[in-house]
Amino acid sequence: MLTIEQRRKTDRKRRERWHKRKLAQGYKQIQLMLAPEAQAILVNEKYRTGEPYVQIIHRAILELDKGTPIAPFKNKAQPIISETNEKQNNESSKTKPRSKSSNTIKANHEGQLKLF
Repeated sequence: MLTIEQRRKTDRKRRERWHKRKLAQGYKQIQLMLAPEAQAILVNEKYRTGEPYVQIIHRAILELDKGTPIAPFKNKAQPIISETNEKQNNESSKTKPRSKSSNTIKANHEGQLKLF
């Protein structure tokens, strides 16, 4: 029977071998932060399909190449703000609080989930 320290050592070596093998196969490791909205979509898709997160993300990225090109977030067209709206916005310094209703989030993302 292995001790805890021996088990940790063998697990660490196994993970290192796996990591090196994936790098040799051309895989690239990335780290990212997801917005709460993206997290909700990812969790819903995992629940719907039963796939691991990595497969869902991989599939979603591959689908980007098949569909209509998506403009990067920073290049999206900005809405035109009329002078009336600008005056109203300047007069009100308070913003509306966001609703934390899960139904609202789910309703907003149902159309996006159909892409998968």
